[in-house]
Amino acid sequence: MYAGIRVEVRSLARGKGTVFAWNAGANIPARFATAVAQGVRDAISTGVLAGLELTDVLVSVEDGSYHEEDSSEAAFREVTQRATTAALRQAHPTLLEAISVCRSTFPKEYASAIEESLSSEDVRIESAQSESQTSGLRVTVPTSRVDSLLQQILSLTRGQAKFLIESGGFRPRPEPPDMATVWTSVP
Repeated sequence: MYAGIRVEVRSLARGKGTVFAWNAGANIPARFATAVAQGVRDAISTGVLAGLELTDVLVSVEDGSYHEEDSSEAAFREVTQRATTAALRQAHPTLLEAISVCRSTFPKEYASAIEESLSSEDVRIESAQSESQTSGLRVTVPTSRVDSLLQQILSLTRGQAKFLIESGGFRPRPEPPDMATVWTSVP
């Protein structure tokens, strides 16, 4: 089996999604175009970091070659997936994590216990305010931790807190020291 492919990848601005471009001209026959596009989709959907789907990337098929008798759709799909994966690894992608902005108001008497409890977590206190009888916090936290944060604050305040959760977008995910090999791409 034979298939030749050359792809280029470029990052896009956050929120742009994925873009597929065909610049190979007639070097790859039209009958293999669907297989090439599927190979790109396969590489993007399985990703190169922890098996997670990629986004905000442009993959351009720049060139290719084929043999009239030895080329097939399966060969082009596989070669395209491998070439795209290799190009993505060389691009040094960044693993992002979803973050949430949480606002909470609660009786003032619980403020110090809550702030002390949150200081040891992966929670970033953005602002704290205090009035005569209530206190409030605005914190940024990984979305995966929102449920435990809610439970923690409700537990500390005996259910007297009010809570508002909003999406905060994404940020680069810190690399856990004990799992560094999971996040590092190896060519």
